Amino acid sequence: ENENMIREDENMIIQEEKRIRDRFLGRTPGYPEYPMRQTSAVLIPLLEENGEVRILFEKRASSLHAQPGEICLPGGRFEKGENAVQAAVRETKEELLVGSSQIEILGEMDGVMGPAGAPVWPVVGVLRDYQNTWSGDEVDHTFTVPLDWFREHKPETYVAHVVTQPSEDFPFELIPDGKNYPWHSKKHLVYFYRTEMGVIWGLTGHILASFISRYAGTDIPDYVPVDRTRSCI
Repeated sequence: ENENMIREDENMIIQEEKRIRDRFLGRTPGYPEYPMRQTSAVLIPLLEENGEVRILFEKRASSLHAQPGEICLPGGRFEKGENAVQAAVRETKEELLVGSSQIEILGEMDGVMGPAGAPVWPVVGVLRDYQNTWSGDEVDHTFTVPLDWFREHKPETYVAHVVTQPSEDFPFELIPDGKNYPWHSKKHLVYFYRTEMGVIWGLTGHILASFISRYAGTDIPDYVPVDRTRSCI
């Protein structure tokens, strides 16, 4: 009888292992706390201008609810069934009024966390035959900066700290030290590029710093105190 019970237990364990394996083996990891509709992609558009490679940027329309007037890359949230490349291309077409044939994808970068914590996936591509068009609903204007400028000018780096702020109804009685629990803060580097066309910073600055470090084969810059009186270059 004991042997039968042991055998039954072993069979149950085997079945549980199979059930777990079926649920997890081969699945693609994601960010379940951020639904696909909150996941975004951006394009780093490279184009040839005056015999040199340049990166195209947008200045967001002042009428937009989120980050009006700031400098960004074309992009936006995924639509159902899209991947990063498809989302980046579609958003670029909508914002810059270009066709699919004008965009050649060169590759994809590692994802970064956006301001609200949702993932953003940068895509690198070439924009051909661009005629300075854009959608006025989303874009105030576009401009370009030479790729070499970013190789020659490291970004200024500053530190921000992301802290945990429990809600008023947080069950402090369930954790050690209650309201005196020693929450950790997360160091967050913020990158600034001072260009003649404006300041590129935040998520766009982070993506650019990552892109240049990958392109140039260097490490992404760490925090270095800078002279705040420095003017635009």
